[in-house]
Amino acid sequence: MSAGELIYRVTNKFQAELEKKGLGICVDVPSATEQYSNPWSTSFNNIDAQHYNTAADKILSGRFSIFSIKEADIGFPPDWNKDPRTGIAAPMEFGKTLNYRKESLVGDIKYLWEPNRHLELVTLAQAYRLTGDMRYATGIKILLSSWFEQCPYPLGVNWTSSLEHSVRIVNWSFVWHLMGGQDSVLFKGSAGLDFKQNWLQSIYQHLDFISGHFSKYSSANNHLLGEYMGLLIGSVTWPLWEKCSHWQKVAHQGFLKEALKQNAEDGVNLEQGIWYHHEVADMMLLSATVGKVNGVEFPQPFWDRLEAMLEFIASVMDVSGNIPMIGDSDDALMVRFSPIPINVYRSLLATGAVLFDRGDFKVKAACF
Repeated sequence: MSAGELIYRVTNKFQAELEKKGLGICVDVPSATEQYSNPWSTSFNNIDAQHYNTAADKILSGRFSIFSIKEADIGFPPDWNKDPRTGIAAPMEFGKTLNYRKESLVGDIKYLWEPNRHLELVTLAQAYRLTGDMRYATGIKILLSSWFEQCPYPLGVNWTSSLEHSVRIVNWSFVWHLMGGQDSVLFKGSAGLDFKQNWLQSIYQHLDFISGHFSKYSSANNHLLGEYMGLLIGSVTWPLWEKCSHWQKVAHQGFLKEALKQNAEDGVNLEQGIWYHHEVADMMLLSATVGKVNGVEFPQPFWDRLEAMLEFIASVMDVSGNIPMIGDSDDALMVRFSPIPINVYRSLLATGAVLFDRGDFKVKAACF
Protein backbone atom coordinates (compact mmCIF):
# COMPACT_ATOMS: atom_id res chain seq x y z
CA MET A 1 0.00 0.00 0.00
CA SER A 2 1.05 3.57 -0.64
CA ALA A 3 1.33 6.08 2.17
CA GLY A 4 -1.89 7.66 0.93
CA GLU A 5 -3.78 4.38 1.14
CA LEU A 6 -2.44 3.68 4.63
CA ILE A 7 -3.72 7.07 5.79
CA TYR A 8 -7.04 6.42 4.02
CA ARG A 9 -7.54 3.05 5.74
CA VAL A 10 -6.58 4.34 9.19
CA THR A 11 -8.98 7.25 8.70
CA ASN A 12 -11.76 4.83 7.68
CA LYS A 13 -11.14 2.75 10.79
CA PHE A 14 -11.34 5.83 12.98
CA GLN A 15 -14.49 7.00 11.17
CA ALA A 16 -16.14 3.61 11.74
CA GLU A 17 -15.42 3.78 15.46
CA LEU A 18 -16.93 7.27 15.64
CA GLU A 19 -20.01 6.07 13.74
CA LYS A 20 -20.32 3.18 16.16
CA LYS A 21 -20.66 5.78 18.91
CA GLY A 22 -23.42 7.49 16.91
CA LEU A 23 -21.32 10.29 15.37
CA GLY A 24 -21.71 10.93 11.65
CA ILE A 25 -24.47 8.40 10.97
CA CYS A 26 -27.89 9.11 9.50
CA VAL A 27 -29.86 9.68 12.69
CA ASP A 28 -32.80 11.54 11.16
CA VAL A 29 -34.20 11.07 7.66
CA PRO A 30 -35.52 14.38 6.29
CA SER A 31 -39.03 14.63 4.92
CA ALA A 32 -39.36 13.60 1.29
CA THR A 33 -40.93 15.73 -1.43
CA GLU A 34 -43.33 14.26 -4.00
CA GLN A 35 -40.91 14.76 -6.89
CA TYR A 36 -40.20 11.43 -8.58
CA SER A 37 -38.25 10.35 -11.64
CA ASN A 38 -39.65 9.68 -15.08
CA PRO A 39 -40.70 6.03 -15.46
CA TRP A 40 -38.46 4.05 -17.76
CA SER A 41 -40.30 0.75 -17.84
CA THR A 42 -42.58 0.56 -20.87
CA SER A 43 -45.46 -1.68 -21.83
CA PHE A 44 -44.68 -5.32 -22.49
CA ASN A 45 -45.99 -7.02 -25.60
CA ASN A 46 -45.61 -10.56 -26.95
CA ILE A 47 -43.82 -11.82 -23.84
CA ASP A 48 -44.50 -15.33 -22.58
CA ALA A 49 -45.37 -14.82 -18.92
CA GLN A 50 -44.97 -18.50 -18.04
CA HIS A 51 -41.22 -18.32 -17.38
CA TYR A 52 -41.73 -15.35 -15.07
CA ASN A 53 -44.67 -16.96 -13.28
CA THR A 54 -42.76 -20.19 -12.69
CA ALA A 55 -39.72 -18.35 -11.33
CA ALA A 56 -41.88 -16.06 -9.17
CA ASP A 57 -43.81 -19.01 -7.72
CA LYS A 58 -40.52 -20.62 -6.67
CA ILE A 59 -39.56 -17.42 -4.88
CA LEU A 60 -42.90 -17.31 -3.07
CA SER A 61 -42.25 -20.87 -1.89
CA GLY A 62 -38.90 -19.76 -0.42
CA ARG A 63 -36.65 -21.22 -3.13
CA PHE A 64 -33.97 -18.77 -4.24
CA SER A 65 -31.18 -19.20 -6.81
CA ILE A 66 -27.90 -18.49 -5.02
CA PHE A 67 -24.79 -19.22 -7.11
CA SER A 68 -24.15 -22.99 -7.11
CA ILE A 69 -27.30 -23.63 -5.05
CA LYS A 70 -29.86 -23.33 -7.83
CA GLU A 71 -32.89 -23.72 -5.56
CA ALA A 72 -31.85 -22.86 -2.02
CA ASP A 73 -34.79 -23.43 0.32
CA ILE A 74 -34.33 -20.41 2.61
CA GLY A 75 -37.94 -19.81 3.58
CA PHE A 76 -40.39 -17.02 2.85
CA PRO A 77 -39.52 -14.54 4.12
CA PRO A 78 -35.96 -15.75 4.69
CA ASP A 79 -33.62 -15.03 7.56
CA TRP A 80 -31.77 -12.19 5.82
CA ASN A 81 -28.76 -12.42 8.16
CA LYS A 82 -28.20 -16.17 7.77
CA ASP A 83 -25.76 -17.72 5.30
CA PRO A 84 -27.77 -20.31 3.31
CA ARG A 85 -24.67 -22.39 2.58
CA THR A 86 -23.26 -22.87 6.10
CA GLY A 87 -26.34 -22.03 8.17
CA ILE A 88 -24.39 -19.50 10.26
CA ALA A 89 -26.41 -16.46 11.40
CA ALA A 90 -24.36 -13.26 11.52
CA PRO A 91 -24.59 -11.21 14.74
CA MET A 92 -26.47 -7.91 14.87
CA GLU A 93 -23.41 -5.83 15.67
CA PHE A 94 -22.58 -2.40 14.27
CA GLY A 95 -22.12 -3.00 10.56
CA LYS A 96 -19.02 -0.97 9.72
CA THR A 97 -16.91 -2.62 12.45
CA LEU A 98 -18.28 -6.14 11.92
CA ASN A 99 -15.62 -8.51 10.55
CA TYR A 100 -17.59 -9.90 7.61
CA ARG A 101 -14.50 -11.72 6.31
CA LYS A 102 -14.49 -14.08 9.32
CA GLU A 103 -16.39 -17.17 8.15
CA SER A 104 -16.81 -18.59 11.65
CA LEU A 105 -18.67 -15.39 12.55
CA VAL A 106 -20.84 -14.71 9.48
CA GLY A 107 -20.51 -17.79 7.25
CA ASP A 108 -19.73 -17.44 3.53
CA ILE A 109 -20.39 -13.74 3.06
CA LYS A 110 -20.90 -13.99 -0.71
CA TYR A 111 -23.71 -16.50 -0.22
CA LEU A 112 -25.23 -14.42 2.58
CA TRP A 113 -25.13 -11.20 0.60
CA GLU A 114 -26.49 -12.62 -2.67
CA PRO A 115 -30.19 -12.90 -1.67
CA ASN A 116 -29.86 -9.52 0.04
CA ARG A 117 -29.22 -7.94 -3.35
CA HIS A 118 -32.95 -8.51 -4.03
CA LEU A 119 -32.71 -9.74 -7.60
CA GLU A 120 -35.73 -11.93 -6.82
CA LEU A 121 -37.88 -8.85 -6.24
CA VAL A 122 -37.42 -7.86 -9.88
CA THR A 123 -38.73 -11.27 -10.96
CA LEU A 124 -41.78 -10.84 -8.73
CA ALA A 125 -42.36 -7.34 -10.14
CA GLN A 126 -42.10 -8.65 -13.71
CA ALA A 127 -44.56 -11.44 -12.96
CA TYR A 128 -47.00 -8.92 -11.46
CA ARG A 129 -46.59 -6.54 -14.42
CA LEU A 130 -47.32 -9.36 -16.89
CA THR A 131 -50.23 -10.95 -15.03
CA GLY A 132 -51.65 -8.50 -12.48
CA ASP A 133 -51.61 -11.34 -9.93
CA MET A 134 -51.66 -9.73 -6.47
CA ARG A 135 -49.76 -12.68 -4.96
CA TYR A 136 -46.60 -11.28 -6.52
CA ALA A 137 -47.21 -7.74 -5.27
CA THR A 138 -47.92 -9.06 -1.78
CA GLY A 139 -44.73 -11.13 -1.98
CA ILE A 140 -42.69 -8.01 -2.70
CA LYS A 141 -44.21 -6.22 0.27
CA ILE A 142 -43.57 -9.19 2.58
CA LEU A 143 -39.92 -9.51 1.50
CA LEU A 144 -39.17 -5.81 1.82
CA SER A 145 -41.00 -5.40 5.14
CA SER A 146 -39.15 -8.37 6.61
CA TRP A 147 -35.85 -6.94 5.36
CA PHE A 148 -36.54 -3.58 7.02
CA GLU A 149 -37.37 -5.38 10.27
CA GLN A 150 -34.44 -7.82 10.26
CA CYS A 151 -31.80 -5.42 8.92
CA PRO A 152 -32.23 -2.17 10.88
CA TYR A 153 -29.83 0.63 10.04
CA PRO A 154 -26.89 0.51 10.80
CA LEU A 155 -26.61 -3.02 12.26
CA GLY A 156 -25.48 -6.34 10.81
CA VAL A 157 -23.64 -7.54 7.71
CA ASN A 158 -26.11 -5.82 5.38
CA TRP A 159 -24.82 -2.45 6.57
CA THR A 160 -21.13 -3.01 5.86
CA SER A 161 -20.53 -2.79 2.10
CA SER A 162 -21.40 0.16 -0.15
CA LEU A 163 -21.34 -2.08 -3.22
CA GLU A 164 -24.01 -4.34 -1.73
CA HIS A 165 -26.11 -1.26 -0.91
CA SER A 166 -25.70 -0.07 -4.49
CA VAL A 167 -26.76 -3.31 -6.15
CA ARG A 168 -29.77 -3.52 -3.83
CA ILE A 169 -30.73 0.09 -4.66
CA VAL A 170 -30.53 -0.61 -8.40
CA ASN A 171 -32.84 -3.61 -8.03
CA TRP A 172 -35.20 -1.57 -5.85
CA SER A 173 -35.27 1.08 -8.58
CA PHE A 174 -36.49 -1.38 -11.20
CA VAL A 175 -39.01 -2.89 -8.78
CA TRP A 176 -40.30 0.61 -8.02
CA HIS A 177 -40.94 1.36 -11.69
CA LEU A 178 -42.18 -2.08 -12.70
CA MET A 179 -44.75 -1.82 -9.90
CA GLY A 180 -46.00 1.58 -11.09
CA GLY A 181 -43.81 4.08 -9.23
CA GLN A 182 -45.44 6.36 -6.69
CA ASP A 183 -48.90 5.15 -7.83
CA SER A 184 -48.08 1.51 -7.14
CA VAL A 185 -50.67 -0.89 -5.77
CA LEU A 186 -48.10 -1.48 -3.01
CA PHE A 187 -48.95 1.93 -1.54
CA LYS A 188 -52.75 1.66 -1.40
CA GLY A 189 -54.47 2.40 1.91
CA SER A 190 -52.97 3.47 5.22
CA ALA A 191 -50.90 0.28 5.50
CA GLY A 192 -49.53 0.91 2.01
CA LEU A 193 -48.57 4.47 2.88
CA ASP A 194 -46.76 3.23 6.01
CA PHE A 195 -44.92 0.69 3.87
CA LYS A 196 -43.96 3.41 1.38
CA GLN A 197 -42.61 5.58 4.20
CA ASN A 198 -40.51 2.72 5.57
CA TRP A 199 -39.14 1.99 2.10
CA LEU A 200 -38.24 5.64 1.42
CA GLN A 201 -36.53 5.89 4.79
CA SER A 202 -34.34 2.90 3.98
CA ILE A 203 -33.62 4.29 0.51
CA TYR A 204 -32.33 7.53 2.01
CA GLN A 205 -30.20 5.61 4.52
CA HIS A 206 -28.76 3.52 1.66
CA LEU A 207 -27.84 6.59 -0.40
CA ASP A 208 -26.36 8.37 2.61
CA PHE A 209 -24.31 5.27 3.46
CA ILE A 210 -22.95 4.89 -0.08
CA SER A 211 -22.01 8.57 -0.33
CA GLY A 212 -19.97 8.33 2.87
CA HIS A 213 -18.18 5.03 2.21
CA PHE A 214 -16.66 4.89 -1.26
CA SER A 215 -14.02 2.25 -2.04
CA LYS A 216 -10.71 3.89 -2.88
CA TYR A 217 -7.13 2.94 -3.77
CA SER A 218 -6.65 -0.85 -4.10
CA SER A 219 -10.33 -1.47 -3.24
CA ALA A 220 -11.57 0.62 -6.15
CA ASN A 221 -11.96 -1.14 -9.52
CA ASN A 222 -15.49 -2.43 -10.18
CA HIS A 223 -16.47 -1.84 -6.54
CA LEU A 224 -16.09 1.92 -6.85
CA LEU A 225 -17.83 1.95 -10.23
CA GLY A 226 -20.71 -0.06 -8.76
CA GLU A 227 -21.01 2.34 -5.84
CA TYR A 228 -21.28 5.31 -8.20
CA MET A 229 -23.87 3.32 -10.18
CA GLY A 230 -26.06 2.81 -7.09
CA LEU A 231 -25.77 6.43 -5.96
CA LEU A 232 -26.56 7.71 -9.46
CA ILE A 233 -29.55 5.47 -10.15
CA GLY A 234 -30.83 5.94 -6.60
CA SER A 235 -30.65 9.73 -6.66
CA VAL A 236 -32.23 9.81 -10.13
CA THR A 237 -35.05 7.44 -9.19
CA TRP A 238 -35.85 9.19 -5.91
CA PRO A 239 -34.85 12.90 -6.20
CA LEU A 240 -36.84 13.52 -3.04
CA TRP A 241 -34.31 15.09 -0.71
CA GLU A 242 -32.08 18.16 -0.83
CA LYS A 243 -28.91 16.06 -0.91
CA CYS A 244 -30.00 14.21 -4.06
CA SER A 245 -28.77 16.87 -6.51
CA HIS A 246 -25.33 16.75 -4.89
CA TRP A 247 -25.30 12.94 -4.81
CA GLN A 248 -26.32 12.82 -8.47
CA LYS A 249 -23.52 15.20 -9.48
CA VAL A 250 -20.88 13.30 -7.48
CA ALA A 251 -22.06 9.95 -8.85
CA HIS A 252 -22.31 11.13 -12.46
CA GLN A 253 -18.85 12.69 -12.50
CA GLY A 254 -17.30 9.82 -10.57
CA PHE A 255 -18.88 7.15 -12.74
CA LEU A 256 -17.74 8.79 -15.97
CA LYS A 257 -14.20 9.21 -14.67
CA GLU A 258 -13.94 5.61 -13.46
CA ALA A 259 -15.54 4.12 -16.58
CA LEU A 260 -12.87 5.74 -18.76
CA LYS A 261 -10.11 4.99 -16.26
CA GLN A 262 -10.96 1.33 -15.64
CA ASN A 263 -11.44 0.39 -19.31
CA ALA A 264 -8.65 0.90 -21.82
CA GLU A 265 -9.19 2.52 -25.22
CA ASP A 266 -8.93 -0.90 -26.88
CA GLY A 267 -12.04 -1.95 -24.96
CA VAL A 268 -10.43 -4.24 -22.39
CA ASN A 269 -11.35 -3.82 -18.74
CA LEU A 270 -8.14 -3.33 -16.77
CA GLU A 271 -8.96 -6.06 -14.24
CA GLN A 272 -8.61 -8.44 -17.20
CA GLY A 273 -11.23 -10.83 -15.89
CA ILE A 274 -13.85 -11.72 -18.48
CA TRP A 275 -16.78 -11.92 -16.05
CA TYR A 276 -15.89 -8.57 -14.46
CA HIS A 277 -15.58 -7.10 -17.95
CA HIS A 278 -19.22 -8.13 -18.41
CA GLU A 279 -20.24 -6.72 -15.01
CA VAL A 280 -18.63 -3.36 -15.71
CA ALA A 281 -20.27 -3.18 -19.15
CA ASP A 282 -23.60 -3.92 -17.45
CA MET A 283 -23.00 -1.15 -14.91
CA MET A 284 -22.28 1.27 -17.74
CA LEU A 285 -25.42 0.27 -19.65
CA LEU A 286 -27.67 0.51 -16.61
CA SER A 287 -26.32 3.87 -15.43
CA ALA A 288 -26.26 5.54 -18.83
CA THR A 289 -29.68 4.38 -20.03
CA VAL A 290 -31.45 5.15 -16.74
CA GLY A 291 -29.66 8.50 -16.62
CA LYS A 292 -30.59 9.37 -20.22
CA VAL A 293 -34.31 8.96 -19.55
CA ASN A 294 -33.96 11.53 -16.77
CA GLY A 295 -31.73 14.06 -18.48
CA VAL A 296 -28.39 12.81 -17.14
CA GLU A 297 -26.31 12.49 -20.29
CA PHE A 298 -22.95 10.80 -20.81
CA PRO A 299 -20.56 12.25 -23.43
CA GLN A 300 -19.52 10.51 -26.64
CA PRO A 301 -16.17 9.20 -25.29
CA PHE A 302 -18.15 7.15 -22.74
CA TRP A 303 -20.29 5.54 -25.44
CA ASP A 304 -17.21 4.95 -27.62
CA ARG A 305 -15.54 3.14 -24.71
CA LEU A 306 -18.63 0.99 -24.11
CA GLU A 307 -18.84 0.09 -27.80
CA ALA A 308 -15.15 -0.89 -27.74
CA MET A 309 -15.85 -3.14 -24.73
CA LEU A 310 -18.57 -4.93 -26.67
CA GLU A 311 -16.23 -5.22 -29.67
CA PHE A 312 -13.78 -7.02 -27.41
CA ILE A 313 -16.48 -9.47 -26.29
CA ALA A 314 -17.42 -10.15 -29.92
CA SER A 315 -13.77 -10.63 -30.89
CA VAL A 316 -13.13 -13.38 -28.31
CA MET A 317 -16.47 -15.18 -28.79
CA ASP A 318 -16.56 -18.34 -30.92
CA VAL A 319 -19.37 -19.28 -33.29
CA SER A 320 -21.23 -21.11 -30.50
CA GLY A 321 -21.23 -18.08 -28.20
CA ASN A 322 -18.49 -19.37 -25.89
CA ILE A 323 -16.10 -16.96 -24.17
CA PRO A 324 -12.69 -17.95 -22.74
CA MET A 325 -13.06 -17.69 -18.98
CA ILE A 326 -9.97 -15.66 -18.16
CA GLY A 327 -9.61 -14.45 -14.58
CA ASP A 328 -11.87 -15.03 -11.59
CA SER A 329 -15.67 -14.97 -11.58
CA ASP A 330 -18.46 -14.94 -9.02
CA ASP A 331 -21.34 -15.30 -11.53
CA ALA A 332 -23.08 -12.29 -9.97
CA LEU A 333 -25.56 -10.15 -11.92
CA MET A 334 -26.45 -6.53 -11.30
CA VAL A 335 -30.11 -7.13 -12.19
CA ARG A 336 -31.64 -10.48 -13.16
CA PHE A 337 -33.95 -9.47 -15.99
CA SER A 338 -34.33 -13.01 -17.31
CA PRO A 339 -35.77 -15.69 -15.00
CA ILE A 340 -34.14 -18.40 -17.11
CA PRO A 341 -30.37 -18.70 -17.62
CA ILE A 342 -29.05 -16.77 -20.60
CA ASN A 343 -25.67 -16.15 -22.22
CA VAL A 344 -24.84 -12.80 -20.62
CA TYR A 345 -22.28 -11.97 -23.31
CA ARG A 346 -24.72 -12.53 -26.16
CA SER A 347 -27.24 -10.45 -24.23
CA LEU A 348 -24.76 -7.57 -24.09
CA LEU A 349 -24.09 -7.86 -27.81
CA ALA A 350 -27.82 -7.89 -28.59
CA THR A 351 -28.19 -4.64 -26.64
CA GLY A 352 -25.11 -3.24 -28.36
CA ALA A 353 -26.53 -4.15 -31.78
CA VAL A 354 -29.51 -1.90 -31.06
CA LEU A 355 -27.60 0.91 -29.32
CA PHE A 356 -24.81 1.19 -31.87
CA ASP A 357 -26.56 -0.13 -35.01
CA ARG A 358 -23.99 -2.92 -35.32
CA GLY A 359 -24.86 -5.80 -37.61
CA ASP A 360 -21.75 -7.71 -36.53
CA PHE A 361 -22.94 -7.60 -32.91
CA LYS A 362 -26.33 -8.88 -34.07
CA VAL A 363 -24.73 -11.87 -35.79
CA LYS A 364 -22.70 -12.78 -32.70
CA ALA A 365 -25.67 -12.25 -30.39
CA ALA A 366 -27.69 -14.82 -32.41
CA CYS A 367 -30.93 -13.95 -30.58
CA PHE A 368 -32.67 -10.91 -29.11
